[in-house]
Amino acid sequence: MTVPPEVREHGEQARTSARTDGLVPALTLLVRALSPKVPPRGPRGHAVLPRELLEEFAAEEAATREGARPEAASPAGTNGADDSGPLPGLAVLRPVPGRAAEAAPPAWGWALAWLRLGMSERLRDACLAHLAARQSEGTSLLMQQMVKGTLADVLLEHLEIEGVLDDLATGRTGPLGPLRPADDERHLAGLQEQITRVDRALLRLLGAHGFTAEGPGAAAHASELLADAYGTAGPGTAREDA
Repeated sequence: MTVPPEVREHGEQARTSARTDGLVPALTLLVRALSPKVPPRGPRGHAVLPRELLEEFAAEEAATREGARPEAASPAGTNGADDSGPLPGLAVLRPVPGRAAEAAPPAWGWALAWLRLGMSERLRDACLAHLAARQSEGTSLLMQQMVKGTLADVLLEHLEIEGVLDDLATGRTGPLGPLRPADDERHLAGLQEQITRVDRALLRLLGAHGFTAEGPGAAAHASELLADAYGTAGPGTAREDA
């Protein structure tokens, strides 16, 4: 498939926002650009949304209900909402019994991959800053061979992911030719798995810091949850860990 230019543009903007500002601002930007009227739900009916947008969706639906008072309305945007989001500012929507899930917009998953790439790059930046500030036997941890090797592998993975997304946006194909439509979901699942694998490698470098209250582990978990919510069941095409 070829991702529409506007989706690529919004995805790249979300990538930049994710790297500089974090997950919630980037996801807010993406939802407002690609699904401004209804919460985009994954194939199993779940959605992960900025809490601010959840409230906007609820208010808009309440306002459109003829003769309904806002306080008495039960909008689809809030039915099944889980207040304990994976990250401050996020909420999880569960499937609404008896109500068909609103389909996520076309190419939503590919735009989300751009966003997750930006989050992974943000995690890489945090990892570099943390390790540079720590020393072992008078030498920065960044100078350790294992650390340098892992970071080099992460950078190559990020460049590969970026290259795949660029190819999909421009219509370029690889040595095996263009993807068949039936391969799209499997290929996207593999790309999301690759991002998740890279994030986990970075968190291992951070050790306990990655999972403290001040560490980046919660954001990495929320990024992975996004892939799960909007992904498909079944194996992807990501390479196995060596």
